[in-house]
Amino acid sequence: MEIRHTSVSYLGVSSHKKKMRTLRLIGTFYKSYVIASSIITISCMRLIYMYGIDIFTVLFWFKIVTLGIIVYYINNYKKNEFYYYQSLGLSKLFLWISTIIIDLSLFIILLITMLQIR
Repeated sequence: MEIRHTSVSYLGVSSHKKKMRTLRLIGTFYKSYVIASSIITISCMRLIYMYGIDIFTVLFWFKIVTLGIIVYYINNYKKNEFYYYQSLGLSKLFLWISTIIIDLSLFIILLITMLQIR
């Protein structure tokens, strides 16, 4: 009779820990520009409250352009910090894609919410 050992629960925990670590690292990276991004988002929320849906396209492109400026700034002035994330298995591209998706999602959700409040 052959006895097989499975470590499914161990693999699940290990995978879960890795995902949580990745989320914490993304959060840490996002903190490096969340203040600037939040100021821009709050300003856009104020403008969409005042002017309505007609200004949405302008605000969306304004957010995209300002995110581009933020990416440029962080890539140039904080480039040594990327080695930390790289040594933990996260590439610069992965960090940027993840945080920009989070930031734009929050931006759109908050603007839609502001339109509903209006």
